[in-house]
Amino acid sequence: MDPTRRRIRKIDRDVQRFVVRALDNTNLSLSDYDMIHTIHHRPGITQEDLRRKYAQDKSTIARRAAKLEAEGYIIRRPHPEDGRRKQLFITEKGSAIRDAKVEAESFYFAWLTEELSEEELSVLCPLLDRIQLRSRDERRQEFAHLLESYAKTHRQREK
Repeated sequence: MDPTRRRIRKIDRDVQRFVVRALDNTNLSLSDYDMIHTIHHRPGITQEDLRRKYAQDKSTIARRAAKLEAEGYIIRRPHPEDGRRKQLFITEKGSAIRDAKVEAESFYFAWLTEELSEEELSVLCPLLDRIQLRSRDERRQEFAHLLESYAKTHRQREK
C-alpha cells in the first residue's frame, strides 16, 4: 500500500488548479505552462526532445508549440545543423507568464504551510527534499531502475 496515499499528487493537482485560476487571463493549459517552463530552463530544446520528455506524439507537441508561438510565448527556429528540426526559445512574454506561474505556486505553498510551526517545517522539508532528490535522480536515469523493478513486480502479479 502506498504510505503517502497519493497525498503528494493530490497536493500537486490542487496547486496546479489554483495556478490556472489565479492566472485566468490566459487560455493556457497546465501542459502549456509545463512546456513554457521546460523551454525556459532548456533554451534551444527541440520539439523531438519535448516529445520524448512528455511521452507525447510528434503532432501533439508540434500543435502545442505552434499555439505557444502564435500567442507569443515562444519562438521556433530551424536547428542550425538540421533545418527540418525546430529549436524552441522563450520570449519576454513567455518569461513573464512563467514567472507569474512560479509566483502563484510560491504563494499557494506559503499559504499551505503557514499553519505549520518552525519545528514541523524543520522535519517536513528535509523529508520532502530526500523524496524529491530520489525522484529527480531516477528521472535523470530515465527511470531505468524503477521500470525494471516495476516490470518484475508486474510480471509476478500476472502469474
